[in-house]
Amino acid sequence: MAEEIKETETKQEQPETPAEKTYSEADYNALKVQLDEANQAIQSFKDMDIDGIQKSADEWKQKAEALEQAQKERDYSDKLDKFVQSQNMKNAIYAAYLKGMLKDAELKFDKDGSLIGGADIVQKLKESCPDAFANDKPKPEFVGSTSGNTVKTPDDDAIRRIMGLK
Repeated sequence: MAEEIKETETKQEQPETPAEKTYSEADYNALKVQLDEANQAIQSFKDMDIDGIQKSADEWKQKAEALEQAQKERDYSDKLDKFVQSQNMKNAIYAAYLKGMLKDAELKFDKDGSLIGGADIVQKLKESCPDAFANDKPKPEFVGSTSGNTVKTPDDDAIRRIMGLK
């Protein structure tokens, strides 16, 4: 009896192990493929050159900023050209000189597209160099010759004699 008690005690002390789950070969292969893909992804992240990527991102950011700055400068230059063209300069040399003066003054355009302070610089140039601007007054047009009366009358000869033309 003592032996039976010992056997029952040892049976009770040993925990029962759950039945091991078995997988089919197809399930096993599918899980193995997933594990391999996960390991490859992890390895690719480990192999990444984080510093190189950051440096490349910084370079692209600098290039984008440089292009934005160049675009702003080109837009400003185009607006200055339009302003200078509206001033009715006599020739391209005077126009380039005025544009240079405007650029040196670093004037800004307002929301409406008009140059703030541009009129003052133009006025100074008009005072110092009035011949730089084309005449604002339209040139008078003279009438060409008229056909007139080509038939000579006896009065014409008398008038010419009195005037001393004949």
